[in-house]
Amino acid sequence: MCGVYCSIHDTKDCTEEYIKSVIDNVSKLLNHRGPDSTGFKVIKTINGKTIIMVHTRLHIIGESTTQPIEDLNNQISLVINGEIFNWKELSKELDYTCKQSDCEILIPLYKEYIRKRGDFKTFFKKLNGQYSFVLYDSLMDSILVSRDHIGITPLYYGYDEKKIVFCSEMKCLTMPNINQNPSKSFYKNKINFSFLDTVKVFQPRTYLHLNVNEIIYTSLTKTEYYLDYYELTQKNGPEYSDISIIKENIRTRFEKSIHYQLDDLLNLNVNFGVLLSGGLDSSLVASIINKKAKAFGFLHKIKTFSIGVNKNSVDLVASRKVAKFLDSDHHEFYFTIEEGLSAIKDTIYYTETYDTTTIRAGTAMYLLTKKIKDLFPELKVLFSGELSDELMCYLYGSNAPSENAFQEETVKLVSQVHLFDCLRANKTCMANSIEPRVPFTDPTFVKYILRIPARFKTFGNLRKQKTGEIVIEKQLLRDAFNVLDTNGKRYLPKDILMRRKEAFSDGISTFDENKNVNWIDSIIEFCEKKYGAIGFHIKREKYSYNKPHTKEQLWYRELFCELFNKHSYTNTSELTVKFWEPNWCSKGVDPSARKHISSEFKEHSYEIVEQKQKIVFEIGSYDQV
Repeated sequence: MCGVYCSIHDTKDCTEEYIKSVIDNVSKLLNHRGPDSTGFKVIKTINGKTIIMVHTRLHIIGESTTQPIEDLNNQISLVINGEIFNWKELSKELDYTCKQSDCEILIPLYKEYIRKRGDFKTFFKKLNGQYSFVLYDSLMDSILVSRDHIGITPLYYGYDEKKIVFCSEMKCLTMPNINQNPSKSFYKNKINFSFLDTVKVFQPRTYLHLNVNEIIYTSLTKTEYYLDYYELTQKNGPEYSDISIIKENIRTRFEKSIHYQLDDLLNLNVNFGVLLSGGLDSSLVASIINKKAKAFGFLHKIKTFSIGVNKNSVDLVASRKVAKFLDSDHHEFYFTIEEGLSAIKDTIYYTETYDTTTIRAGTAMYLLTKKIKDLFPELKVLFSGELSDELMCYLYGSNAPSENAFQEETVKLVSQVHLFDCLRANKTCMANSIEPRVPFTDPTFVKYILRIPARFKTFGNLRKQKTGEIVIEKQLLRDAFNVLDTNGKRYLPKDILMRRKEAFSDGISTFDENKNVNWIDSIIEFCEKKYGAIGFHIKREKYSYNKPHTKEQLWYRELFCELFNKHSYTNTSELTVKFWEPNWCSKGVDPSARKHISSEFKEHSYEIVEQKQKIVFEIGSYDQV
């Protein structure tokens, strides 16, 4: 993955000094996303526009060339952040040889389906990857901007009266204003403010295609969806109604997703690892990667990584068991509460959010990837288990009032994950120059799961009321892998396969009565001491959007504004953030997963997983850092 930037200006307003200043500032701000090389291009169009493209590259595969990527005629310039996993298939279809990068395949695909046919939906339907890009076509004098089907890679845009900007990270839009022309009153009044006033999230599953000469900020509303999950209908053919076929399809589609994302890494001997919490999702990812690596003839044990507040953290105990089962090269890291609190400002800087759950979990993930990079500086890719929860409606789906409500909530969660877990995974990993890969986001897999009738996916109270069955969350996924593989071996130990979901920010803690070290409670306690009751109520009134309800939320908000919006509401960065809140729970409930499960579901899930199976985790000797 990389960092991309593209801005469009009137040429008459762009001095050489200004252009150089933009390139220098952006390159520094995006360096963590692409420390291996930096490229840029300045394009002056025949219609009086100047386009500035900047790209910072984290080199995974292909030649160590800089971007923009250009075609042989220098008519197309492309800056892209991401990976196209099916580039080999597309290369055969288009009879094209990629020489610089897997992402180069977008150029012939664009020429065939957009420039030649004007067929945008087919263009995007053919892509399997994680990406955000800006493509300029000088022949058509047009620009194409888009983001992948989930929003795995970030993309923002912003504008004022003089410029329009697209960028991987918001910090390039809220950086101190670069004085474009001091003699003009428009700029004299903006010297101490942000580079842009209006800052927004470029939505996933959308594209913007405009003639550069016609671009003004009002035209940015012309984005169109190439995919809308709300339009997917649940299906009833054998593929979606026969439970044995459903489970087999889930298994084969997920394994194919990992094959797509792992194949190039194995072929090119790229240094990679797996983030392993010991929960169902990350453990399945690690298990299948381990099987495929062995089948490929990979000579090394796969690396797995976990983190917690100490060796007794809930997730560390579980991940230790998974690592032993897989015989992985396992590395365990710890952080103190003080270390975590000190890292929260950096976490907000890199994740560019003040959402409670994202910062709680993001801080641990940021520290984990930082420690991984320190120990393995050559490691380039980490696999992670995001999106499985959204596809199966988390734990609170137990409280859904109906199957239709359950399905609608699932679609909403998947449609908004770019604001939460995928944002956290991408930005905390890329903060430390590591690319995250997320197999559960495979477009074919996602569409298939969303189209399965809700009656096969519900659990807890709703399932019990409808059928009398007592099942836990993600039961369908668990059952799909509760089989032997082609070599007659299990995917995971049974107790791990049936382990109830533990939110990452909960699982890094310990809940032993005698040695309780709770990360979430420690943050709350710190914030309680930081603000008095009167001070809290006065300060929270400063905010009209996403008004802080707790002292923890206020602290995150103040840090965010200090970093991105010192003069509150002089830019709209605060409006890019949404609070993650569970549905069908008591109003004001803490978003921690442990606190938004219905009591009946909690009882049943513990009964199934902990009492019946009597989980006992063995603690072996592992590399502990």
